[in-house]
Amino acid sequence: MESRTILDKTRAIIFAFIGLLLVAGCSDDDFEKNKPSHQHEFSLSRNSIDVEYTAGFANINMAADMAISWTATCSADWLTVSPTSATGGGNVCVSWEANTEAADREATVTFSEGQRSVTLTVKQGQKPAELLSYRAIVGNLVKYELDSVEFVFDRPVGWVFVASNSEFYAIDTQAEKVDEDGYCWRVPLKIASLGSDVLLAVHYKSKSDWKEHVKGLSVPFYQKKYAITHETEWITFSTLSLDKKSIWVALDNWEADRRRLVQLSVDDLTEIKSVKMPYAACHLCMNPYNGLLYVMGNEDFFCVVDPEKGEIVKRVQIETSPYAHPQYPTNYASEVAFTKDGFGILRLISPSSTGLEWRYIDSANGDKITLSGEYNDYDFEHLYVNYDQTRIYASMYPSLYCPMTWVNRQHQKPVEVDISASFQSDKYYAGGNLMDLQMSPFANKAFLCTAPGSQCVVGLDPISYSEVCEIEARDAKCAWDATMKERDYVYQVCCYDGYFELFDMTLGDCIFASCHRFIGSNEARNCHFLPATDELVVSAIDGVWLFDAKRFREKK
Repeated sequence: MESRTILDKTRAIIFAFIGLLLVAGCSDDDFEKNKPSHQHEFSLSRNSIDVEYTAGFANINMAADMAISWTATCSADWLTVSPTSATGGGNVCVSWEANTEAADREATVTFSEGQRSVTLTVKQGQKPAELLSYRAIVGNLVKYELDSVEFVFDRPVGWVFVASNSEFYAIDTQAEKVDEDGYCWRVPLKIASLGSDVLLAVHYKSKSDWKEHVKGLSVPFYQKKYAITHETEWITFSTLSLDKKSIWVALDNWEADRRRLVQLSVDDLTEIKSVKMPYAACHLCMNPYNGLLYVMGNEDFFCVVDPEKGEIVKRVQIETSPYAHPQYPTNYASEVAFTKDGFGILRLISPSSTGLEWRYIDSANGDKITLSGEYNDYDFEHLYVNYDQTRIYASMYPSLYCPMTWVNRQHQKPVEVDISASFQSDKYYAGGNLMDLQMSPFANKAFLCTAPGSQCVVGLDPISYSEVCEIEARDAKCAWDATMKERDYVYQVCCYDGYFELFDMTLGDCIFASCHRFIGSNEARNCHFLPATDELVVSAIDGVWLFDAKRFREKK
């Protein structure tokens, strides 16, 4: 055993000696060739990033030796890098702009050092679909078409769900796709109506990310609106300016002793002028002779307003007639109408509103008022001026289908027009109260609507009758279409049941119908037509609304 140990030690010494001899025999060049190699470090902390469509930035760490100089370039102009060149390692900031395109996109940042390079790839998602526009589509109840709202997106969406919950309507339904690609969608509304703002929550999924997006909307079923509240004021009457570029509205708040006239632009329904009044106006009349506004207020005087100045320029006292009732004299101004030569009729009532009287008024003679004398037996109920402003027509109290009369400067004795016939139809309701009467803008014709429900156009010179419609007309206000000379088109707002209709009285038929809601009240004060813009103006107790009349006609 001992001899074997001595032998192993001897072998180890011999091998060590041989190794020393080999090392001693190698040159320096051979050593360098066999020495382990060492590369300079040049790398990124990450080689790709995925980002959303919004603009942003990210910091990337560049690992490089202090002796390495490098440069960076971007393959697209929506990418930027800072710094663009440096020596050694450190943080690099990569920024990107928002992606407004309808597709994903990709670009690179290349870092170069001599013959070597490393690349960072940036992948950016596309912008989700956005709601470009929406519009209210008024249906036609005559054709059983519901109101609806249409949505248009800037790129295809997978589905659209509409929800709403208010005291007037509840909506919880999926919209219908209008086009194949999914750009346009539409949802029917069972309870929407003219004059209302429909509040909707629109949920949709964009095909770009299939994430759900929500958009809150207030959809107006009108073109423009001038709204007030009962706590502030309420509207009592309205009339158009002579050039039909503005509307004058009478506002009242007797509790706050606030009575005024407001001139509104029909372009945007903004206030132009405000005139403080000493009483609440019950009737407004633009005098075509002098261009002044005559304001009646159930007082024993009335005021004349200059629309250009926006101020009261005259106060006219009404004297009691010698044959008036001693306790209830009929000298309270309630209505007035003028022809284009300044001749007018002034309608008066007693303080108790039980007595009627009318007098002549002459604006060509300083608004001189004279008694109607022997002709006062004609009980004028309401006054209307014909299409060429040469005659003043009057319906007769108690507002039944009975003889109308007309007067002018040349015929100051009332000329009777017998329209008490049954309109050549058994549909005529002989006891119906006259709700509204509108004169044609083209000829001596009048549209009459009575309660409970009868409409007819009567030719006054000579007498002729249209077909009679039977539609509810209580508390109705009407306006004649001034763009359709070849047809007798008349719009009617019925406050009793909240319906809005368009009649083609040449056919004697209703061709369009819809519901309406004017804020908290359906009570319409007046209805006016604007021929220059083909729009309809409705003034109600709560405000003034502008509607596209052409759209109604197209629904026939």
